[in-house]
This record gives sequence, structure tokens and C-alpha cells, in this order.
Amino acid sequence: MPRKPKMTDEERRAYTAKMRGELEAVMDRAYGAMVASEEFWTTVMRAAATLTDRGPVNSIAIAAQRPHATRVLSSGDWRKVGRFPAKGSTSIRIWTPIKQRSGDAQDAAAAAADGGQREAASDAAEGGERRVSGYKAGPVFDIGQTDGDPYEPPAAARLTAEAVWAVIAGADEVPGGCGHAVRLHLYNAAFQRISEMDAPVRGQREAEVASAAHVAALILGITPGPAVMPPLAGIITQGKKPPVHESAVRVIETGRAIAHAITTAAENRRELVPAVDPHPRTWFN
Repeated sequence: MPRKPKMTDEERRAYTAKMRGELEAVMDRAYGAMVASEEFWTTVMRAAATLTDRGPVNSIAIAAQRPHATRVLSSGDWRKVGRFPAKGSTSIRIWTPIKQRSGDAQDAAAAAADGGQREAASDAAEGGERRVSGYKAGPVFDIGQTDGDPYEPPAAARLTAEAVWAVIAGADEVPGGCGHAVRLHLYNAAFQRISEMDAPVRGQREAEVASAAHVAALILGITPGPAVMPPLAGIITQGKKPPVHESAVRVIETGRAIAHAITTAAENRRELVPAVDPHPRTWFN
């Protein structure tokens, strides 16, 4: 099969600009849906809880393009594990960093022009510290869009409601039916982290708190309470991003932080438990 001809610098710049424009349009539609559809808001929260290796904004972008994505990697990273994009698959576009060596603006222009290929080659050849100078639209694929070798995604940390309650209460005895108490704790933890100054619109704080608790519960593997869409429809600000952007980022980061704190505490608690003798002595030994 003949190889595709390489793009000229002008063609690369035009292609990069086109991809960026398309992703910006995706984000605009997503922000509009997040203040109009409770269902889509919940979809974004689910994506953020599932794709914890992706930032909040890219979680929104992925949810808008492939709502049920479970594992998203670039084609190069998929090939490292023996898989590749299936024929006919349409890539998901996300924001990927453009990196440049400090003080070298020319590298950033080249990276933006060719999708980062030059930047990656230069970095590998010369090494050195690089900083993020901007973002471009980069292609990734969900595992459901790939073929190849069997692949088992990294196992997510999952805790039972009883295990979470043990961390919260600091006790070994766990009452039955503690799921409601755990969800209440997650809500209270989110309430302490999100202030009225962060969410000044009436009803916004309560919605964000409920959604952050929802994200934390999903990450932990616990049946969540509802994710509540914040009342931000129709609000206009001078900022480039709509208010729902900051709201969603805050909710996702808060939910992830709460889940991380509980998971870390649970791991520490297990480390403190005395080791059990695999051959305990009994009265008939």
C-alpha cells in the first residue's frame, strides 16, 4: 500500500487549526448541554469518575464524543500494549500539551504546526527541560475502538461501603446498611470543600456538592447518590469560558480528591492491621 505523502508546513498548520476548531465546537456544545440536560451532566460526571487519568476538561470532551468510553489512549500508546485503532474508527479529540524548551518559541510553533511530531523527536534526541506553552487537539481512541491483543485495563481501586465506613468511623465494627451513612459522609466532605464563594448562584453549591459526592462514590465503587445539574443556564460572564466550565472542573476535582483521601486512608489502615498468622495454633494442635 503506498504511503501517504507528507504534509507541508502550511498543510500541517491548516490541519492543526481545523482540528482545534472542531474540538472548540465540541466543547461549546458540551457546555451548552451541561446546563440544559441533567442526563448529560450525569454522563460527564460518570466519565470523570471512570477516566481518572484524564483531566476534568478532557473528561468533558470525551463524554461529548464517546459517552461510554472506559479506557482512552493515543494510537501510539495502544500499540505499546499490542492494540491498534480498528479500521474505520473515528478518533476522539482531546486537548494535548504543546511543550517547548524554555525560551524557544520556535519549537512551540513547529509543534503546533505538525501535531507535536517534531517536538517529540527533538525532545528524545536532545533531552532538556520543557514547559507547556499551549494546547492542541490530539487524537485518542477508546478501547472499544481498537483491535489486537487482549488487554486488561489497570484495576481501579474499589472499596465496599463497609470498608469506607471503617475509615470514616475509625472502627472495626461496621453496622449493617451503612451505605446511606457513607453517602452522607461523602456529601459532607464535599460540602466542606466547596464554599458559597465558589458557587454563588442560588442552589449551585448544593448541586455541586451532590455531584462531587456522586463522583467520589463512583470512583470508590459505591452506589452513588444523584448528580445534580447546577442552575447556571442563561448566565453570561465576561470570561471566555462559561460558568459551567469552572463548576464542572471544581466538582470533578473535589470528587476525585475525596475519593483519593479515602482510598489512601484505607490503604494505611490495612498496613496498620497486625499480620494474621497463616497457621494459627488451636486447642488440638
